[in-house]
Amino acid sequence: MIDPPDSVMRSQRMLIEIVWVERMRGGQPGVMCQRVELPAGATVSAAISALARNDLSDQLSAGVLSVAIFGEHATPASVLHGGDRVELLGPLLADPKESRARRAEVQRRRRGDARWQRR
Repeated sequence: MIDPPDSVMRSQRMLIEIVWVERMRGGQPGVMCQRVELPAGATVSAAISALARNDLSDQLSAGVLSVAIFGEHATPASVLHGGDRVELLGPLLADPKESRARRAEVQRRRRGDARWQRR
């Protein structure tokens, strides 16, 4: 069998960007970004395996992390396309509705607007 030319082999590969948050030295969170080259038709789980980060793979399989592609929910079995950005998302630290309610209450108290104060 004859091997295909290099240009054909390159066209069957795609570049994917993987983004996640990681605790840095001192405990501060930092956004990590890494690009990986994968064969065409690869899945999210293949992209994460290509990172060679067992901790991320373990957290994903344990349900600690969830996955999105350009902000849209995805699964480890989701098929990727060239140029996709895979986002590994951790659990929410606070309920967004409760946070918004607390901020609104602070604003009401500052203004002294009795009409909107809770009873």
